[in-house]
Amino acid sequence: MSQEARYDTHFSSPADVEEFVSVLERFERGEISSEDFRTFRLKRGVYGQRQMDVNMLRVKFPGGIMSAAQLRTAAGVAREYTQYHKGHITTRQNIQFHFVKLADMPEVMGRFDLTGATTREACGNTVRNVTGCPYAGVSGTEAYDITPYMHALVRMCLREEWANNLPRKFKMAFEGCTHEDHAQTAINDVGFRAKIKDGVRGFEVFVAGGLSTSPRPAYRLHDFIPADEMLARTEAIIRVFDKHGNRKNRARARLKYVMKTLGEAGFVAAYEEEVALLVAAGTLQRPVELPPEETAPAWNDRALAGPRAADDDPQYKEWLRTVDPQKQSGFAAVTIKLDRGDISADQFDQLAELAETFTDGTLRAGNRQNLIVRWVRTEYLPHLFTALQQIGLADLGSNTIHDVVSCPGADSCNLAVTHSMSLAKHLTRFLKNAGKSTGSVELARSADIKISGCPNSCGQHHVAAIGFHGTVRHVGEGKQVPEYQLHLGGGFDADGVQFGRHIVKIPARRAGEALLRLLDLYRDEREDGEDARTFFRRVTKEDVVEALGDAILDSQFTNLRDDDIFDLGQERTFDVAIGRGECAA
Repeated sequence: MSQEARYDTHFSSPADVEEFVSVLERFERGEISSEDFRTFRLKRGVYGQRQMDVNMLRVKFPGGIMSAAQLRTAAGVAREYTQYHKGHITTRQNIQFHFVKLADMPEVMGRFDLTGATTREACGNTVRNVTGCPYAGVSGTEAYDITPYMHALVRMCLREEWANNLPRKFKMAFEGCTHEDHAQTAINDVGFRAKIKDGVRGFEVFVAGGLSTSPRPAYRLHDFIPADEMLARTEAIIRVFDKHGNRKNRARARLKYVMKTLGEAGFVAAYEEEVALLVAAGTLQRPVELPPEETAPAWNDRALAGPRAADDDPQYKEWLRTVDPQKQSGFAAVTIKLDRGDISADQFDQLAELAETFTDGTLRAGNRQNLIVRWVRTEYLPHLFTALQQIGLADLGSNTIHDVVSCPGADSCNLAVTHSMSLAKHLTRFLKNAGKSTGSVELARSADIKISGCPNSCGQHHVAAIGFHGTVRHVGEGKQVPEYQLHLGGGFDADGVQFGRHIVKIPARRAGEALLRLLDLYRDEREDGEDARTFFRRVTKEDVVEALGDAILDSQFTNLRDDDIFDLGQERTFDVAIGRGECAA
């Protein structure tokens, strides 16, 4: 049974497109102010870029579930309406299309609307895309499949005024696995972790987590609530945010600041007041209708018709290291590693064909900007690997240190300081080439690298074993050096989340050599059996600085290099240019 058949994955409405056309026409006639139109378009997923004549469009996929039809639509949009003919997978399981003209937005929205996908509330002060574990339904450690509960929550909030005229954006996530928090519930406004207590399905509930310039771990609001109360209690949390969130200072308006202002006891009291109103109205219990039991997709002879990798092929054997067995015997979940989250128009089409040939016709995006193919029969694996090679999507090392995450950075974002995507490419090259001679890269295989072009953490640098965020240093005579603040030791664990420590700033063009020295330090100073993340949590700042040596710019700039004043991938001298961001608009 396909995901589309099992779940109702249609979240679109033709009225959304019609409304956008009407409001756009009024704006062009001068009947609506630029500020009012800005607020309107953000709630419809249209985000400004630093290039004034184009925009970014964000399409929501709850839980990251994408059908073959949606992938083909993405191909057409990327090919016909974007400057570089590609789309970008985000850390919140969306697809973004950059460099799209405003006049083309209704047509693009309409195409996705026909496939059931929506841009509604993808940006702005709304309930953003609700994310979920991409292994839901196939994980061997999950309490149960969280997908229908996630979808029910999406439908409760979508297009509801009380949920989408908020002080600030609002993010939620669902996790079903017990071995790993793939959905990163500990850094969301609301995080749900599936549990079963006395035979009853339910959730552990966390609130007020977040990153940006003031990261805060989520607070455990409930050790357990019955699943039938999940919708109502979420409504209560959102209403607390609506009433108590800061509408005057958007920089201090997320739910984590409400928690800080009210205190834990005050927050809980405000929440219980809202819950009491729902109890009085008799709406606390809202059962979620569960879909039919998931079944394996039918055998497809086409999957074995093409060429296959040899069982002893070294690349195939390396690729298999990142293939996860499902709890269903004879099936596997395969992660397709994307280069910085980007997919070309042709690859969207090719992925749609692969999804229909090798699995149930769907893919799921993960928060490491990759795609997960589930329900792949183990007999299909050598054929799938070869098919991925043919379309340029068989890169090795998914979910390892080679799988670098990055926000779009200064390529398109107004708030970005540096070109973070270029740093991701730079570090990937160093890991692939120079790292082979040291052995330290393989030892640090389990570590992750995340990059943001500014402190706001869209690339989630706070929760990486090795994180970077873009910054700038003024070195006199009008010169500026693009740098990256190094964060070490971040990540998720049984206690929730630990944020990486600020260590030192590194000039952008020295980041590759600095990374290799950092990994060599781990190789030489680790304890027996100590993984890289644990090592980077305990190593002292002084030891790191000493190991990095002249990869760091000294305080008197005596070791300034000629190329330090150029950002990666840029030919002009660096001049930081930060515009008006729309994250808090």
